[in-house]
Amino acid sequence: MNALRVTTAAEAAARDHAAIAAGIASFDLMLQAGSTAAAAILRDYDARLAHGVALFAGSGNNGGDAYIVAAQLARAGVTVRLHAAGPPRTPDAVRAMRLAASALVHGSPSGHERVVVDGLLGTGHRGALREPVLAACRRVWLAREGGALVIALDVPSGLDATTGELAEGSVAADATLCFGTIKRGLALSRGHAGRIVLLDIGLAGEADREDGAWHLANADDHARWLPPNAWNAHKGRRGRVAIVGGHEGMAGAVILATRAALAAGAGLVHAIVDAPSVAAVQRTVPQALAEPWPGHDPASVVDDPAFSTLHRCDALAIGPGLGRSTRSSQLFERLVREHHDRALLLDADALWIIADIATVRGTDAAALLHEWTRRARGVVCTPHEGEFARLLGHAVPSTWDDRVSALRQFALQSGATMLLKGTPTLIATPDDGPITVVPHGTSLLATGGSGDMLSGLIVTLLGQGLAPLAAAACGATVHGRAAELATARLGGTRGGTLEAVFEAMPSAWRLLEHPVTFPPGVLAELPSPV
Repeated sequence: MNALRVTTAAEAAARDHAAIAAGIASFDLMLQAGSTAAAAILRDYDARLAHGVALFAGSGNNGGDAYIVAAQLARAGVTVRLHAAGPPRTPDAVRAMRLAASALVHGSPSGHERVVVDGLLGTGHRGALREPVLAACRRVWLAREGGALVIALDVPSGLDATTGELAEGSVAADATLCFGTIKRGLALSRGHAGRIVLLDIGLAGEADREDGAWHLANADDHARWLPPNAWNAHKGRRGRVAIVGGHEGMAGAVILATRAALAAGAGLVHAIVDAPSVAAVQRTVPQALAEPWPGHDPASVVDDPAFSTLHRCDALAIGPGLGRSTRSSQLFERLVREHHDRALLLDADALWIIADIATVRGTDAAALLHEWTRRARGVVCTPHEGEFARLLGHAVPSTWDDRVSALRQFALQSGATMLLKGTPTLIATPDDGPITVVPHGTSLLATGGSGDMLSGLIVTLLGQGLAPLAAAACGATVHGRAAELATARLGGTRGGTLEAVFEAMPSAWRLLEHPVTFPPGVLAELPSPV
């Protein structure tokens, strides 16, 4: 299977042009796009088609795709009423209209259709919606308000394919059928795109060309990365990890991280917490081994039980509930210096401490991190936007291109794999490889403790031998997929807690270990996040 890409409008267009230059006729791409989209509609929404389909076509190539969809549905026996927002103005769209003419009924939708196809505007659109497209979008909106399912072709009309910005009057889709690549704007505005289905339109190798497009972590990646759990495995073979944090009053962060580590299959989890937090961890997570923070007398390091434990671990997560006190800072610096040869996951307060020490020493955080961890077996940092701003020393750039550039630069300078949590989650590697995007998750994760869960997942995968990128991408994916499953089961996010995410985690792991087989012509699917 080819790599899956998340592209800007320009990157998507470049792939089309390259395929055409390689000998694929542009109309063949349009025919394949429309036919594959029609097949997806017939397969997935068959129960709604008895009432007919209302289809809205623009005057560009997105409208040409819509004409092909309409013709193929009509030939399959579906009643299709097509409303054209304007006459076709590209040669391929004109050809598509002529090819479909004998099968179509032109005119306004009857209002009884349960499926509406939005083929008004595609990836080339920028800026405000104008008449007559704006009037057509209002009709789509009314149909949606009346209970019809809206299916967008490539992007919902009025959604900027690159930035995700929404023009006034843009109608949210219940499903978006993407052609060849997932457009970046859909990943940035998932709630407006609904369920995303990536369709194969015959771009061949051009779809995964290397040109700066984001890489979508997919089922093939996960299957290749995840280590098998042998039927006769014992705890010593499933990874021994330590989670360091849990300052007095903040034991909950380590408890959540520890539970997630166990849910990821860790053989042994050591929770190294402030002495007053030991009892809380032992009471709440009896499967974990709870020990107090090591002392701060350098002479006692060799004999300290906690340091002895840490030396036996395969990977360390430092930061959940660690605190930002002088004592926390001293502990953190000693840990990264004494255990530089381990795989490390740094999150939360650990990232603040790095930034604070860098400021005091008059250096930048990336350089300091590189100095401390350059001999580590791998380092993953998982900041949210506020923590990343603290590491940068200034606000995170507002544009996505600049944000990605800052993330990539920090990864290069620090030698760490940088996972920027958010919607979507972005991962940059120190080898300057392509940005990996994880678009999964719902607002069920927008709560305190969610990041601690992610830390537990990733550190376990590091401890089981995964490379930093693989551990970060798999951990973020199972985290997001568990949230999606929990949200679907609950029927929304209100009333749900992180406990629901934990309950959904076994099913999320099964999706990574045994991915579904997609129908012919389908490359990937992303469920609706709402």
